Amino acid sequence: MIKKNTPLFSFGSFIGLFWFWWISLSFKYYNLTWLIPIVTILIAMGYGLIFKFAEIAINFISQKLNNYYEFNWEKTLLIIFIVFGLDFIKPFTFDWLKFDILFLTFNHYLNKFVFFIFLFSFLIKRTYFFLIPLILITTTLKPLPLPNIKIKLISTYIPQEKKWDKNYISTQIQNNLSYIQQAIKEKYEVVVLPESAFPLFLNLHPKLLQKLKELSQKITIITGALHYKNKNFYNSTYIFKKGKIKILDKHLLVPFGEYIPFPIFQKEINKIFFNGASDYKTSKDFGEFKIKNYKFLNAICYEATIEKLYQKKPKYIIAISNMAWFYPSIAPTLQKLLIKFYSAKYKKIIFHSLNFYKSYIVKGGI
Repeated sequence: MIKKNTPLFSFGSFIGLFWFWWISLSFKYYNLTWLIPIVTILIAMGYGLIFKFAEIAINFISQKLNNYYEFNWEKTLLIIFIVFGLDFIKPFTFDWLKFDILFLTFNHYLNKFVFFIFLFSFLIKRTYFFLIPLILITTTLKPLPLPNIKIKLISTYIPQEKKWDKNYISTQIQNNLSYIQQAIKEKYEVVVLPESAFPLFLNLHPKLLQKLKELSQKITIITGALHYKNKNFYNSTYIFKKGKIKILDKHLLVPFGEYIPFPIFQKEINKIFFNGASDYKTSKDFGEFKIKNYKFLNAICYEATIEKLYQKKPKYIIAISNMAWFYPSIAPTLQKLLIKFYSAKYKKIIFHSLNFYKSYIVKGGI
C-alpha cells in the first residue's frame, strides 16, 4: 500500500508549501499581513488533501487490479497521477503545479508520454537510466524564428507599495513617456510596457490619451492600465497604433487577487477584507490584435500561464505582468518556466514585459 511507504498527504503539503508559499505575500498590500501564515498553511493543507485523495483512489484501484495481475500498481498509478492527473486538478483555474517544467532548465521538453517513460524507467529497473540521455537528445528545443518586427520590451522596477501611491503616479507617467520616446529614437516599431504601467483608469484621462495617440504615429505602444466601462472595472491592455486605441480587457482573473471565486459571498468577503472593493470584470475571450501582418494574442500576467491561451491559433503572444506583488519570491521564475513549457508544447513565441523582473522573449521554450 502507498500509505505505508509514501505519505502522500505530507508530500502534497510539502509541495504546496514550498512551491506556492509566495501566493500569500500580496495580502500585505491590503493591510492583511496577519493572513499570510494562515493562507500559506491553508494552501499547504489543500495540496496535502489533493494528494491524500489521490492516495485513497490509487490504493482502491490497485487492490482491484491485483486480483487480475500481481504488479507494482501503486507506484505505477502514482506516476500516472503525477504525469497526467495533475493536469485535471485546477483549483479556481490555478494550474501551476507541473513537475514537467523542472526539465526545461536544461532546454529540453518532455511531452507527457516521454515524461511517463522517464519516471516509469526508475520503477522497472535502474539500468534503464540509459533512457535519460536518449530522451533529452530527442526532445532538444530549438528557437523559433521571430516576426519581422522590431519590438522593445520595457522592464520597470517599481515596488508595489509605490505602484498606486498618488504622489508617485505622475513620476511613473513621465518615466513611461520617456521609455516610449527612447524607443522611437532607437528606431523600434513597437514598445511594450508592463501590466498597469499606467496605474490609473487610462480611458478617463483624455490629455494623456491624446499624448499617447500622438506618439503612436511614430511607434505602436502596448501598455497595461485600468479600464472603466459601464460602472465596471477591468485590468486591460491598451494598444495605441497610428493615432487609434484598442483596449483588450483581461479574460481570466487571479482568484482571490482580482475576484472572489465564491459568488454567494463575494460582497461580504470584499467588505470584510478588501474595504468593500469590487471584483474586476472580464472579457468573453482572450484578446487578439495585429501588428503588420502578424496576429498576436494578448495575455495579462496570470493569463500567460494558462494552457487555454496557447491552444489559440496565433503563434505570437505579447504578455505583460506586474510581479512586484510577490517580491521577493520564486513567483517570477515559476511563471517563466510555465511560459517556456507551453511555448515548447504549442510552438509559440512570447514577448513578455514585466515590472520587478527582467523582460524576456521565449522562442519555442527557449
